[in-house]
Amino acid sequence: MFGIIVADKNSLSSDETAKYDAYHCGLCRALRDVGGTKAKAVLSYDMTFLYILLSGLYEDEPEGSSFYCSTHPLSKHYCFSGDIASYMAEMSLLMAYTRMVCDSCSSGSNEQKFINSLSGTVKQIEEKYPSQAEVCRKSIVSIRDSARRNEENEQLAACRVGEIFGTSLLMKKDELEHDLYDVGFYLGKFYFLMGAHLSRTNDKYAGIYNPLIIKEEKDPAGYESAIRANLKSLIHEAEKSLERLPVKHDASILKNVLESGVWLKYNSSNEKVQKQLRQVHHFFI
Repeated sequence: MFGIIVADKNSLSSDETAKYDAYHCGLCRALRDVGGTKAKAVLSYDMTFLYILLSGLYEDEPEGSSFYCSTHPLSKHYCFSGDIASYMAEMSLLMAYTRMVCDSCSSGSNEQKFINSLSGTVKQIEEKYPSQAEVCRKSIVSIRDSARRNEENEQLAACRVGEIFGTSLLMKKDELEHDLYDVGFYLGKFYFLMGAHLSRTNDKYAGIYNPLIIKEEKDPAGYESAIRANLKSLIHEAEKSLERLPVKHDASILKNVLESGVWLKYNSSNEKVQKQLRQVHHFFI
């Protein structure tokens, strides 16, 4: 996972930061419980956001506890746990497995070995959640087909990732289903396009399919403004859907992520480019 849908901790209070970390640690612990120690490798802040959202809708307050872990063995860490943490751990594994399969790792590679090690656990998750599994399977076929054709329309793959995110939030069948799906759908599209934007230079060098490479080559002057407008539109739609949901707690953390956190890597990437330009052209302002 890219770690794009994250909180801007500089804008969180100390209490909010502690709760945010407790959600993240709780998801990590749930991953270990669901898939063993190796499953913790798929932990991401992207999924932590989805965990906070579901917790805010379906729990009065998440259940907390303190524990030692192998990553932080010297002191106890506070974490939130429960059924929602377990569900999001299962979705994390399913989604990470889907992403790695889409990447078409070479036989015998460490990535392929990791995929194989997760296959048994993921099969159980697929049997438990057939709807989510079906969306993931269809997305693999669609994204691989786009890569084979070197598809120029970035929205096709983005929509597939949006469908995966949207479906992953459908823990229950209830009146919240429509807006929950929309939050995930728009965030999933944002996640794909932001990741493609940030990795396009490395992907071009490595020969990895990335539709934004083609987009930038066709319109280098207009690329940056076009991609930013697209990304801002997707976050705006996600925010509108989130506002319609009756979040009981930690809405301020969710708001922080969508208003500020999702732009951290984008802004950092632009600052890096500006720094490189100044190094090459000392007169650049």
